[in-house]
Amino acid sequence: MNNLDWEVIYSVVVYVLKNYPLKIIFYMSLCFILGIILSIIYSLILKKYKVLSREHKYYNCAVKLYIPAIFVINIIFSLKAGLFWGAYEALKKDSYSISQQTYNAGTYYAFKDEQSKKQFVGKLQLVVSDLSTSNQNTKIRIVDIVKAYDTKYQVVDSPKNWLASLFAEKYGERIHTLVLYGMLNAVPHVNISESISYSEFDQLTSKLIMLDSKDVESSIVVKIQNLFLMVLKSQFKTIIKGILIILILLMLIPLVEFCIYRYVMKRKQKKVII
Repeated sequence: MNNLDWEVIYSVVVYVLKNYPLKIIFYMSLCFILGIILSIIYSLILKKYKVLSREHKYYNCAVKLYIPAIFVINIIFSLKAGLFWGAYEALKKDSYSISQQTYNAGTYYAFKDEQSKKQFVGKLQLVVSDLSTSNQNTKIRIVDIVKAYDTKYQVVDSPKNWLASLFAEKYGERIHTLVLYGMLNAVPHVNISESISYSEFDQLTSKLIMLDSKDVESSIVVKIQNLFLMVLKSQFKTIIKGILIILILLMLIPLVEFCIYRYVMKRKQKKVII
């Protein structure tokens, strides 16, 4: 989940900018202020320990350019962090709505009426039967049922919301699995693990038909929301971690250069003494 697709990420950021501009402005402003404060503190620390002092006149003037560079770099990276932070918070707020649209797109034709519900369960029964032709007591993975069902019937619609559609497209298999798990486990006194046999599924058939979609919808949407938030958090942490690593490395340049300068000056002093 840590693999970053920058094209998708920037598309999502543009989507959030259009829909939540005030939230983005707030977090970017907050990070901008933090960037300025950190720049002032870091510059004062460098000045206190004379990191920006050199013996040579022109060299001494040149290293003072580190101070505006520190401010510029901190501001750029702070604004970038604020942009992604704002997008993250906006998507967190919208996560239930996105998950609900994803769920509705995947289950509308399955539960829109009693006839559709019977057809859906009947198709599932055929898929499970096909997968267990050799032995009806053989355990079949839920994931395999989802794959076979999606390949055979292709009932999942694309959500109208662009972001929900993108989420459904990238994590469709896992979402379908969550939906199926949720429906099976909604049957009273039933706890489905990662696999089920045809004989077990056959016993659940009549109970599945009796299910009220409204009773299971909320819990399934929450499961999809948890997946969405897990993906979102993973991507956000990776982005922020990358920003911080690059920022720290850039902020270390004056210190590294100062250490090299001190080392060279000590070597020169030793040569003079000799």
